[in-house]
Formats: sequence, structure tokens, C-alpha cells
Amino acid sequence: TVVLMQTPGAVLTPWRGNVSAIANLFLAGQETGRAWAAVLFGDAAPSGRLPVAFPETARDTISPRGGQVPYSEGRLTSYRSPSLRAAFPFGHGLSYTSFAYGEPREDASACAARACLRQPITNTGALPGTEVVQAYLEFPPEAAMPPRVLRGFRKTRLLQPGESEEVLLALSARDLSSYRTESGWTPWAGVRVHLGASSADIRREILLTGTVAA
Repeated sequence: TVVLMQTPGAVLTPWRGNVSAIANLFLAGQETGRAWAAVLFGDAAPSGRLPVAFPETARDTISPRGGQVPYSEGRLTSYRSPSLRAAFPFGHGLSYTSFAYGEPREDASACAARACLRQPITNTGALPGTEVVQAYLEFPPEAAMPPRVLRGFRKTRLLQPGESEEVLLALSARDLSSYRTESGWTPWAGVRVHLGASSADIRREILLTGTVAA
């Protein structure tokens, strides 16, 4: 059984263990029918990624109290929370093929941004597909940031089986900074970049060595 969903956001899926696959189109508008047909019949390679985390149970949601939401979690929402249990994590998405991540490297000459990373991606499956490389930054403890924050992503072209592409990720000075009320944006050195297919599927990591200036 394959379940097709169209939802405005995250929903509970307590039945997910009883089905073979789930596809969520969210709200696609007038092209909904064409989009479903293209993906289901293999005319298009699925490459969408979840912009939200789907909670594992109702206990993993934040319920309003008396019509008010206190937002007591602060910045630790969704994938930033170390305690959230997700049925499907932020950034998750499957394809009809699989991908391997090579060793990332810094390349200061590749772009004009503060930090430039090259991430090799290879289609290791039997069908064409597109991968979305996501960059989650881990700041030094003194930055008082969530454990990881998404600061970049890049989609490959349609890769044939066995084909590779080196994805270029550009991180600006703002990307490598945290915001403080008293001083505004504060740049940090010693930032570690976690690269992967979702917030819960990290394949590679690299410690940035370049100098960060405001």
C-alpha cells in the first residue's frame, strides 16, 4: 500500500508502519494531478525535502493552552531541538535511487563567499535521480546557538546511474554568525559543517579553517 497525502503542514502518521511508502505533495495547486502522475509513473525523479519535521506521536507536539501558545521552546524548534522525536525529520525525502557522499573540502577560490565547500555526490543506484545536499552548522559553545542550524543547501543536476557531481556550497559571513541583541551579528571561527541528506542523515562533516571577519 502506498499512501498519497496532501497536507498544509506536519501531521501525525501513527499508521506509517503498516504501509509500504508515503508520498506528501503538500499543496501543489493546479499542477497537482500532473505532479502526482509524473512521480508515480517514474517520469520525474522525486527530489522534494520536508520543510518541517513530522512528529512521532502527539506527545512530540506543542499543544496550545487555553488558546495561547507560549513558545517556551525558544529557538529549539523542529530539528534544532535535542529532545524532539520525529517520525520523518526535517529535510527528509526519498528518491528512486541512492547517493554516496565523497570527502568534502574547502575551496577559497571557488566563490566570493566567506567560505566555499565542495561536496562530491555520486548516484550509486540503478535509476536517474537528484540529491539535495544540506549544510547544518555547529557553532562553538560560546556562541550559545542550537546544536545545528541549516545555513545552506544545493540540489544536484539529474544524475544518471554512476554519474557524479561536485556540489558547491557558499557560506556568507552572515551564515557564519550568530545574532546578539546587544551587539548584532557576531561572526565565529571554528564552525563545523555537517553535510547530509536530512537533519538526521548526516554523511560528512568538515571543520572550517578560514578566518571569519565581520
